[in-house]
Amino acid sequence: MSSSHETGKKSTVPKFASFKPKAQDTSIDKSGRAEHDIAQPSDAHVHRRIPVEINATAPRHSSRVSRIPQQQQHQHPERKLDGDVLYCLDKRGDALIIRYGSNDRGRIPEYRRIGAGRILGVDGFMKIEKLGSREEFFIRNYHESGSLLSSDKKSLLARGIRPDSQPIRIRRRLSEADAATGDYLSFKTSKKRKRDDGVSEESSSDEGPSYRSIYGKSKRHEHSDSDEEYADDSSEDISHRSKSDPIAIRSIELSRKVRQHPEDIEFWFELVDHQDTLLDLQSGARAPTAAEVKSFADIKLSLLEQALSHNTSDRHRERLNLKIIEEGLKVWELKVALKKLAEMMQKYPDSFELWKLYMSFLQTTLSAYRYDEVKRLYTDKLQSLGKNIFSLSTPADQIECSEQIIYVFLRLTRFLADAGFAELASAAWQASLELNLARPPTLPEIGWEIPPSFQDYWESEVPRLGEDDWRGWSAFAADVANQEPPDPRVSNPLIPPNTRDGYKAWHTAEHYRSQNAITPARTLDEGAEDDPFRVVMFSDFQDILLYFPTELVSHLRPQLLDAFLIFCRLPPSLQNSNILNVVAKDSFLVCSTQDVPFKHLSRNSVDSSEEQQTKPPEFSFEVQQMSLTPEVLFPSKQWFGYLGQVRDKIPPDNYRWVATTLKQLTRGIGCGGLSPYALAFESINQPGNEKKSAKALLKQYPFDVDLYLGYSILERERGNKAAARNVLSAALGLPSISARDRVRLGIGAAWLELIDGDLSKASLQLCRLVEEGPKSDTTQIPEPTEASPSQILKAKQILVTNRDYTISSGDIVQAVIYAEGLVLLEYLTQQSEAETSSRKQGDISSAISRITQFSEDLVTRDLQYSPSHERFLQSSARLLYYHASHGSFRPGLLREQLTQYLSYFPSNTIFLSLFAWREERLSINDRVRSLLQDHVLTRANESPSSHVFAISYELLTGNAHSTRAAFERALSASSVCAHHVGLWIAYIRFCHARKELRAKAKPVFYRAIQACPWAKGVFMEAFGTLVREMDSAELKSVYSTMCEKGLRIHVDMDEFVDKWRKEQKGVDRERGSKSRKR
Repeated sequence: MSSSHETGKKSTVPKFASFKPKAQDTSIDKSGRAEHDIAQPSDAHVHRRIPVEINATAPRHSSRVSRIPQQQQHQHPERKLDGDVLYCLDKRGDALIIRYGSNDRGRIPEYRRIGAGRILGVDGFMKIEKLGSREEFFIRNYHESGSLLSSDKKSLLARGIRPDSQPIRIRRRLSEADAATGDYLSFKTSKKRKRDDGVSEESSSDEGPSYRSIYGKSKRHEHSDSDEEYADDSSEDISHRSKSDPIAIRSIELSRKVRQHPEDIEFWFELVDHQDTLLDLQSGARAPTAAEVKSFADIKLSLLEQALSHNTSDRHRERLNLKIIEEGLKVWELKVALKKLAEMMQKYPDSFELWKLYMSFLQTTLSAYRYDEVKRLYTDKLQSLGKNIFSLSTPADQIECSEQIIYVFLRLTRFLADAGFAELASAAWQASLELNLARPPTLPEIGWEIPPSFQDYWESEVPRLGEDDWRGWSAFAADVANQEPPDPRVSNPLIPPNTRDGYKAWHTAEHYRSQNAITPARTLDEGAEDDPFRVVMFSDFQDILLYFPTELVSHLRPQLLDAFLIFCRLPPSLQNSNILNVVAKDSFLVCSTQDVPFKHLSRNSVDSSEEQQTKPPEFSFEVQQMSLTPEVLFPSKQWFGYLGQVRDKIPPDNYRWVATTLKQLTRGIGCGGLSPYALAFESINQPGNEKKSAKALLKQYPFDVDLYLGYSILERERGNKAAARNVLSAALGLPSISARDRVRLGIGAAWLELIDGDLSKASLQLCRLVEEGPKSDTTQIPEPTEASPSQILKAKQILVTNRDYTISSGDIVQAVIYAEGLVLLEYLTQQSEAETSSRKQGDISSAISRITQFSEDLVTRDLQYSPSHERFLQSSARLLYYHASHGSFRPGLLREQLTQYLSYFPSNTIFLSLFAWREERLSINDRVRSLLQDHVLTRANESPSSHVFAISYELLTGNAHSTRAAFERALSASSVCAHHVGLWIAYIRFCHARKELRAKAKPVFYRAIQACPWAKGVFMEAFGTLVREMDSAELKSVYSTMCEKGLRIHVDMDEFVDKWRKEQKGVDRERGSKSRKR
């Protein structure tokens, strides 16, 4: 065919000066290539490259061209432009550009970009990078420095083009005929194609093998002129590659399920949630970028819309629409988002989750936030839910609605306090606690409306809850004439700050006024007439008060008390599961007692290996999560503490109000469940008076075993071990003490001896107290000597029997108590010698066997995530720490156990701190960071306490950049801490305190006010931490934004700054005149 072509019609090479297209020849339209006009380069060098490019690209698209007769192909004329024409207008375009992703390189003049790919006229975030033989346009993120491809796998695209990986191009699957001749080798000689010929027959074969490579005979999928590999699109190969990838297998399974059962929304939700796993896989250890979050949100929206089209149930459609709104807020513009939210709120007015999403969006969007509007929405929701209680028929529905009301009220009061209206929030809690816990007994039920007598009580300004000489609403209603308002308060004058900067001086004055405005003032108090918000009238908060029906108050008391403690920035006391599950991951409510949830931010302190081996673990964190037990509630130098010292961290008036309220709730109102918490709070903040307080509480609540255990711990910490034994003896002498409480007291008595390293005395205490109770006349615990084998056997049998019986009957709380006693007894008495031990150490191997046995039993009963299981594992962790701190131990044993505990409770601060205690911090394989990244801080397990621990760990062991990365991950848009006020303030101060990061402090501040526009404390960082970094125009802009958004301002800044500057000038003139006189 080639020879016939040579002897036939001679093809002519078109001349540039005389080229004229033949209009009658239109055969090229059938060849698969669109007809178009292309400017031919006149450069000879470029012209010589054209045949090479045609030869290189011909195998990809010549299968259709090869079916056209060769002579017809050579008759195709080419358009030629005049030499003076620099460009032409192509109205059709080249289909091959779309097919191959770029222009024909042979037809583009050679050039070189100036500025390393930067684009003229724009900032450095836009750049053109060269990817192989192509040039691509990139938009870098704000935190990406340098090239996109050199920023440590900043995106999926960068990951795909790393030197150790190649893109995959799906190749057409071969037919059976092609597969049969795949190994055929032709021995025919092929003649070279002339340069002036068209596409030859040899080059038009379907990607035949090339033998011109310098690497010898090429194999399949290697004959490519680009950086891409070819892959067969057969399902067998994909399945083979996916067998070792569990995430890919999960994707295939979920996709198949939604295809087979499109009406099942659970499969759709699983597939949507699986996209988060893919996002985490792509982002790795860093926080996902905004572009990545939006990209995956678009995918989720597409899946949810498909699911919505297959479901007609109203309940299912409501859930799907809620998820659509949640993901759409990440993508939509503000106007679109507000419109969608308004439509959904009108469509589902009773959806509480939709309302929470709506409020969170309005409260955290700077352009949409307004104080008055957000407060109005909170108030309307409280009123609608309050009236809805009386229309519900079942008590369960009423309790559920009441818990929603408590949550809304807690969110509202914390919002008010963060915005600067702390007096209004404190007054709302004072009134609500009295309305529900200290109401007069003969008060008639009048629905959700507040009784008129309470208005008289409030406006009389007699002492209120949390104030000295408080008698309450009931006493006022019974005898109005005998109650008088307290004497007017006189505030301490402000000490003028020693600075010439007017903005810094204003910050000091504003901070001072805010610290003295925590509780509402009386009309006669000093300074009340200058600030109208200082005095809270009944009309100011009557629409936001709580007033539940009397029959529901006893059920709601634990939730109310815990919500009050959370409002006061204290950890909850009664551990109510309903409110804890909501609050644990709510960044609006999880707060530390001070502005910053860290002890130090100025520098990282890395201990040496010797100091690390002797230093105890970190026992206290500002934000932590653990199960509440007497061992963690009452302070101890050798174990974790649930409460921290707050007296020096909060304003004096605020501390006085909180401490007095706790005392009045326990001793005046009769909230007995709060008594151990109140005793622990007082012993930490006012040590020395705990003995008197403990006796008063024990006299009022004589059957509270937690009080006895806590008081014994306090006496032991004071060094009075005999008094601690006497406290437990008094508890054992109670007439109606149960077997469960006897075991708890026995465990406490055993730990009294075990802390001193006396194992024999500890085992005797435990064995005696699990037997039959002592008589009333012999309740004094004798001096222990040693337990006999029969006592040990009997005690073990009692513990095993009661443990198995209670767990089989479903009483997990009691089963955990007996299991704790059995684990401790095994540790004290067994001698398996599986692990090395010293004189002060017991048999940790036998104890771990008991721990594992009981824990696996709970797992089989689907109770692995129950609070009782967490309490059991905490007691086991305490035993592990005692063993590790009193002699030699195997670090791997401690690591294995704590890893197992963290698999059930990844946010537990005790397990995290103990895990990081003895790990090598300078090793290449950092197990702590790996655990945090792979398990603790994943999307399903993350919590504010986990992020606080991760940042604290980097502050302790890492450097400035690793700590900054931990902050960025915690405050990313997809994190649960994205709107945590304390973390944003800490991040600003951290960047400002580090010299290498000081330039980033101001950008972080602007990000913070966008994430927390309702928080006055974030805005005030501009006038405190960053006052020297910002000019006057920026400070005035921040102040005007605070006023525009409705935040509370005590002192007008413009007037104060002008007055301060005038005073400073007068001082300077006075000093100058004095110096001249001298």
